[in-house]
Amino acid sequence: MIERFIHNRQTRLLFAALTIVSGALGYYYFAQSGSYREIIVLFAAAIGGVILFGGELGVRFGFVLWVLTLALGYRTIAWTSNLAFHPAEILLWLLLACILVQRRLVSKARLGFPVWLWLLIPFGVLAWWPMIAGGVPWDKMLNECRNFILFIPLMIVASVVLEREAYWRYILLAFFATGSCIALLGIIEYWFPEVASLFPAFMADAKPTITQEGFIRATFSFWGGPMGTFVCVMALPAALVLAMWWRRWSHRLLIGAGSILQILAIYIGGYRSIWFILIIQVLITCLLRLKRQGAMVAIMCLVFLVGGYELVPRTSERLMSGVAVLKGHPTDSSGWNRTNRALGALSRTFESPYGSGWSSAGWVHSDFLQVAVNLGLIGGLIFLGGYLSTLLRMGRRLVPYLRRYEQGDLGLSLFLSMIAAGGILTMEGATVLPQMTLPVWLVWVLAEIWLRQTAEVRELAAARSFAYQFVPVRMPDGLESDA
Repeated sequence: MIERFIHNRQTRLLFAALTIVSGALGYYYFAQSGSYREIIVLFAAAIGGVILFGGELGVRFGFVLWVLTLALGYRTIAWTSNLAFHPAEILLWLLLACILVQRRLVSKARLGFPVWLWLLIPFGVLAWWPMIAGGVPWDKMLNECRNFILFIPLMIVASVVLEREAYWRYILLAFFATGSCIALLGIIEYWFPEVASLFPAFMADAKPTITQEGFIRATFSFWGGPMGTFVCVMALPAALVLAMWWRRWSHRLLIGAGSILQILAIYIGGYRSIWFILIIQVLITCLLRLKRQGAMVAIMCLVFLVGGYELVPRTSERLMSGVAVLKGHPTDSSGWNRTNRALGALSRTFESPYGSGWSSAGWVHSDFLQVAVNLGLIGGLIFLGGYLSTLLRMGRRLVPYLRRYEQGDLGLSLFLSMIAAGGILTMEGATVLPQMTLPVWLVWVLAEIWLRQTAEVRELAAARSFAYQFVPVRMPDGLESDA
């Protein structure tokens, strides 16, 4: 399949155009000393050209390229002091515009939005009420509101592209490659911080930092911070299904290398919540796929846990401080800060159960609490219920589908990614910045599409089985009856 895709004439032209533009950008940067903002803008313009002039293939291929732009991290275009646009969201709206222009794509697509999104819309509109009284920066409110709005075009674009099931492979491969690139650059910075001097426009201070417990933590300066490991923990489960789709030893070697890079990046990133999520993912994989990928995943993680303890000091102290936070008795300033923010958000929610308006909560480090403060208690419960509904529906459907080789592995990968997305929404908070929100929305959208497509397959199979039961057959005596 991938060979036929690559050898397609239109695809070769798109690749050639992108290669030429990329070469021109490289020449411009090194010969003319262009700034990184100019490079990012020109690179986004090159992808936009592929989308605009590639027709239907340009939209599909452009969405795959869009997934790769999630590796840009904090490379944003500032509009005001409180509002900045990420290249990924600009390209997403461009993809949506091209889809709406091409009616054939819209007519063929089976579009649908989750119920929680429809229920949340009135609360999102009412959350603008502080603008009536004035005194609230409009750009700050828009900055947070648009992060939820981005779910809508992403759902439409992904539904259109994934009408062709082959594009599941390309999208998940691009997402996995994005996480691997973030991990690779973070690891290089960690052990060779002097590399930042070679790319001063792209990397700031790459020197590792030391936490209160003495843990040496990577900075991931290219992406913009250790939050880049959020992408890694959501992209890592794709390795399970990618290894099933590409079975050559060379392909699996690359997939294994990417997995190792992402696990190591998650470790040196130092986020205790992400460590916890990774452990849960490993346990679920071992439980459901012990005969196949589970044992290999467990061994891989065990090697890094044992080896990482020697490479990065104060691992046990860092881990125990995280356990203390979960118990409600934090021992470090970071844990106290997060606990106080969560308690403050709960207090504000019950004081103003109808919501305080967009951006009123600040950064609570928990999106479910943040939505409850901004949109009200009912809005927060709708958002939480929407996530739990998607996760539980996936869990119920996953068990029977694990018997079906390809769909089961795809469902397991998305289920593990949804667990990671939920952990980030619960313990870190992602909906305050587009570069953190879009990877979470991507996982959620893919999960919803998988649920819809598998439901349609089951309904079609049931319809065929029902029709087969009533096929007229000829009886031995020459009379026809329904069997």
